[in-house]
Amino acid sequence: MTKSLSERIAARAAGKKPSHGGQNRAVFLALRVDIKQALDDGWPIKSIWETLHAEKKIDFSYQAFWNYVNHLILSPPAPTNQVSDQKLNAKTTQSGQKPKTTEAPTMGGFTFNPTPNREDLI
Repeated sequence: MTKSLSERIAARAAGKKPSHGGQNRAVFLALRVDIKQALDDGWPIKSIWETLHAEKKIDFSYQAFWNYVNHLILSPPAPTNQVSDQKLNAKTTQSGQKPKTTEAPTMGGFTFNPTPNREDLI
């Protein structure tokens, strides 16, 4: 009998060596709490990287470290629409009808008229 696709993928993944970038990200994520604490204490990113690199806890470049800090600590991921959709679906199923949506009020704005009004010019 033929194995399912998921079983074949799992078997193939078990035999593969993790990529170098994946290993670096895993090391960074393991140290993330300590790195965030050092940032909160006011230490510059460069000093944190130099210390961790000298201690042989990380072996990737400062640029890679800086990118990890920016993407994984300083800029948390934005919420996805999937979560909003799940909440909307939960509200719909609880009450049996869709919840009322409130639209943002439209703001009045400037409208350009290319032909000047004679009274406005005088």
